[in-house]
Amino acid sequence: MKKLFLLILILASLQSLGQKQGNIWYFGDHAGLDFSSGNPIPLYNGAIFIDTTMWGHYGEGTSAISDSAGNLLFYTDGERVWNNLHQIMPNGDSLLGHWSSTQSSLIVPLPGSQRFFYLFTTDAFIQPDFLKNGFRYNVIDMCLDNGRGDIVSNEKNIKLVDTVAEKLIGVRHQNGNDYWIVTHKFFSNKFYSFRLSSGGLVDTIISSVGSIHQDSCTLNYPDGAIGQLKSSPDGTKLALAKGNTCNDFVELFDFDNSTGIVSNPIRLLSDSTFINFYGVSFSPDNNKLYIGELIATSGDKIFQFDLTLGSAQSIINSKTVIASSVNVANFFKSFQLAPNGKIYIALNHRDYLSAIDYPNNPGLSCNFNDTAVSLGGRFCSYGLPNFIDSYSYSNNLIDCGEGFVEENNIHLSIYPNPAQDELTVEVLNGIAPREIEIVNALGVQGLKLKIQRPNTQVNIHSFPVGIYFVKVKMNDGSIQVMKFVKQ
Repeated sequence: MKKLFLLILILASLQSLGQKQGNIWYFGDHAGLDFSSGNPIPLYNGAIFIDTTMWGHYGEGTSAISDSAGNLLFYTDGERVWNNLHQIMPNGDSLLGHWSSTQSSLIVPLPGSQRFFYLFTTDAFIQPDFLKNGFRYNVIDMCLDNGRGDIVSNEKNIKLVDTVAEKLIGVRHQNGNDYWIVTHKFFSNKFYSFRLSSGGLVDTIISSVGSIHQDSCTLNYPDGAIGQLKSSPDGTKLALAKGNTCNDFVELFDFDNSTGIVSNPIRLLSDSTFINFYGVSFSPDNNKLYIGELIATSGDKIFQFDLTLGSAQSIINSKTVIASSVNVANFFKSFQLAPNGKIYIALNHRDYLSAIDYPNNPGLSCNFNDTAVSLGGRFCSYGLPNFIDSYSYSNNLIDCGEGFVEENNIHLSIYPNPAQDELTVEVLNGIAPREIEIVNALGVQGLKLKIQRPNTQVNIHSFPVGIYFVKVKMNDGSIQVMKFVKQ
């Protein structure tokens, strides 16, 4: 019975890693990996590159997404978006993220849609930007450019928050449909959680908790913005690293994935000298947390913390060194949980990745592997692709139908228009209605009702502001479509 229970727990922890939307990775200097077979295989066709003449051998955040069969859709470095032919999309350049941001970008499918994706970006602290472009989003329609995808022209570089740290994650909402997109405002202790639903971005939750993120103590620009923010696969914990030179720290939080609220900070590590924290990752079973530490004079360490111990002090005391390096050039940088359940670790300008092979295991039995996977002669840098760590995407099909357009509506009246809280849909001339459907301007369904009366009041209070279409199916088979504006 105990063995059966253990098997159920293992299967539950791996269920979220069974999706294939995170199978293809592109990062570093033309580096890539394909996880379709379980074990990562090097890819050589990636277009992401590092301009070594400008900044030396480093680049940071990227993001990528595949379909449910593991076929690449597109990928980005926060400044450009490449399609599955490794060509920049027609409107896919001049994004206001930055290739030197720790988590420059994140791709999230629009709930309820198979063709639309939100691409979020964060700016970098590096000159001359100094975080000036903030946190923004772009909408990608995979039906544009003959099915290769492009950014919707009026949905590009839309600013959400000024001056955020280089931190960006996506967490599955408790309802199983929506996502929380979470970032951290710089010069503050504020987390911003944005709920992405089928109607777009509908809620903004601000949590003032934990330490203030601010400038380094030695330089006059916000280099303390670097370091990863991660969520546990079950969406109940967050962890972040703030680091670069001094006054750095790592903190653990609770996250309520039904409300978007961040709470209960625990400072796990801190230092006022020159210890740098950058990479963090949770284990697939949500019970372990891994943190990378760089000491400029003596090399790197990776710590494991046991999150099952209850009290804050017990978790802090559980710190265990599971890897160390005396080579100060072997920086342990980004950590990323992969579809195969391992955590991979980037090392600057190396042609391989390190890995934690069994991250659910305690202590040294998690098995740190220094040279886990070759990149086939290509080089990684600080960054690995940013994914929703649960890999709980839903984009099985791409429907490139024409969507909804306003049609002959001689039998249909809707009012008021514009509307705020309630909309009246009235069918004229005695034709019996059968069904009402309301979709937004992207063709995403927001409501569907079976009706039999000619006059129906529809509650639209929760709909985001925007343009919508009412589609009414009649009993005689005819269809009437009319546009309205939600204020």
